[in-house]
Amino acid sequence: MSVIYHAHVYFLPEQISAAETLHSILSKILPANCWMGELIHREVGPHTRPMFEINFDESLLSEVRTLLEAQRGELSILIHPELSDDVEAHTNGASWLGEELALKIHTLSRGE
Repeated sequence: MSVIYHAHVYFLPEQISAAETLHSILSKILPANCWMGELIHREVGPHTRPMFEINFDESLLSEVRTLLEAQRGELSILIHPELSDDVEAHTNGASWLGEELALKIHTLSRGE
């Protein structure tokens, strides 16, 4: 069974235009079986900035990571696997493109 990965693309209020542009570009160049959500203009869950999310299969990790690194500009991106232990997924299992941002780890579950 393959693992699903999440990429969270973060932006500040003054970076909305850059985030919208990146979202538009990615909608055209990401592999067809990636899912990309709309921009969320507030903090949600453990995330301390507005963001949008991309979900994709582990088999696409290298391709998606390369696209994100090439296109992200100044935006920070968290990439992590979907695990039963959300804390592990968002810390030890995670990698960052750009500045590593603080997360509200206390909002995550440890799983079983």
